[in-house]
Amino acid sequence: MKVLIAEYAVATNLAGTYQVEGRAMLSILARSFERLGHDAIYPTAGASIGAGRPIVLGGRTDEDFEEFLAGTDADAGLVIAPDELLPGFLKILEKSTTNLGCSPAAARLSADKLACTRRLEEAGVPVVEIADSNDEGPFVLKPRFGCGSERMELVDKLPENLGDRIATKFHQGESLSVSLIAAGDRVLPLTVNKQLVSIEAGFEYQGGIVPYRSDREEEILKAAKMAALALDLRGYAGIDLVVGDLPRVVDVNPRPTTSIVGIAKVMREELADLILRARFSSLPERVTVEGECEFRKGEMLIHGG
Repeated sequence: MKVLIAEYAVATNLAGTYQVEGRAMLSILARSFERLGHDAIYPTAGASIGAGRPIVLGGRTDEDFEEFLAGTDADAGLVIAPDELLPGFLKILEKSTTNLGCSPAAARLSADKLACTRRLEEAGVPVVEIADSNDEGPFVLKPRFGCGSERMELVDKLPENLGDRIATKFHQGESLSVSLIAAGDRVLPLTVNKQLVSIEAGFEYQGGIVPYRSDREEEILKAAKMAALALDLRGYAGIDLVVGDLPRVVDVNPRPTTSIVGIAKVMREELADLILRARFSSLPERVTVEGECEFRKGEMLIHGG
């Protein structure tokens, strides 16, 4: 099978942390599909990842990326892109081939942090609540649309004008995530992960520990599964939580996340096999995880394979 892995940062030469994390994820996924005997192809602005088959794009714009997705002859495809751009790319991909990831509608809902939080609340999922003027601080300000920890800020008082940001209540607790594979009403947890985040540096994501052992794992996984089902996620997804009084969902990433850097080292099963099974057959009851991996963002290009 020819499988397209379209990673936006590599395809458009996006600078900064997106490029670092994107190359690491792309490398891991391409190697996993190759080990299963598939032909893994990926668009690139020029960089090679040492796995899969690169296809150099003529330009580095969103339009070039979209044109490539629209013209692919792959049997199936996976798109990794910033959350606010992902729904449009997925819609284009689905006209050309089988989408191994989330639906455009679910990706659109997940990208809208305000609408996503409200949907999860309606489904009874514990969340970090949207704040209003009657609440007492501190508060977390973050873009309504966006991914990662970009432009997040901890404040004691709400500004008069939030602009394109939303405000949530601040909850003390551990910053964790759950990596999972979803297929309809079936959700397969992979690992609970510790997110190494520096609040002092403006909620900067610095790496992770995979898996992270917690005596609250059962309730953490329950909250993540509820979120995946409420949003009708499909394929690989990551659910970010803060675990304090409750495991509260903070963000939903309807796509492969950086935690696969650690998962690929500790999980016996192939990521590519699980992604394909979620779309074409059935998922196993559980996965086998052995050992622990701690990784830092600056080391990803060295250890990303």
